Amino acid sequence: MFCIYNENLIVLNNARHYRQFRETRDGDRLPVFPDGKAVIFIDSNGRYRVQSLDGEVVFIGCGGIDEAVDRVGYAQPDVEIEVIADGRRMTLEEYEKEREPGEDEST
Repeated sequence: MFCIYNENLIVLNNARHYRQFRETRDGDRLPVFPDGKAVIFIDSNGRYRVQSLDGEVVFIGCGGIDEAVDRVGYAQPDVEIEVIADGRRMTLEEYEKEREPGEDEST
């Protein structure tokens, strides 16, 4: 049994998400993604679900892929990220490249 904690930094009445970590009841800190990989599921409304490879849901939100990637980075910066969107499975780099606007062919 463990908990995921959010740690926020508050400076001059401005709160900012700082990091996330996983801790056991005994106070032992564990990696959020023990296998070094995270999977982000994105639906058509921009909602996301982040899971570890063993299927454990770690984060859920509605801020889209950028928020999901930021949260993974806060939790464990060096993980490999896979994205599942529109029924397709791709690396984060492939997904971001697909999101880039194409060049205007009319010019």
